[in-house]
Amino acid sequence: MTDIATRDLELDVRGLPCVNRRAIIFGSFDRLADGESLVVINDHEPVGLRGHFEDIVPGRYRWEALPRIDEAFRVRITRSAFDPELAREGAAALAALARHSCDH
Repeated sequence: MTDIATRDLELDVRGLPCVNRRAIIFGSFDRLADGESLVVINDHEPVGLRGHFEDIVPGRYRWEALPRIDEAFRVRITRSAFDPELAREGAAALAALARHSCDH
């Protein structure tokens, strides 16, 4: 049996106006099947984006910060069926981020 690895969808939003970024990211996330991921490439740490994911889809995503490349922030967001543990992890992460001063 051969496993076929799927590639993450990559979204480089660095050149887009901030008002458009979230709509594009959430539109792409909505098209993912459970278990599929997208990698968001941004020019700043996506603190506000994490908060929006907690507001809109708590417990239905996994968030993984990836190593920065060429000063770009990267995060893998994986769609998931609702998982109470993911909901707890997301709430804890959001509480920790509340102390962050970024306004994005």
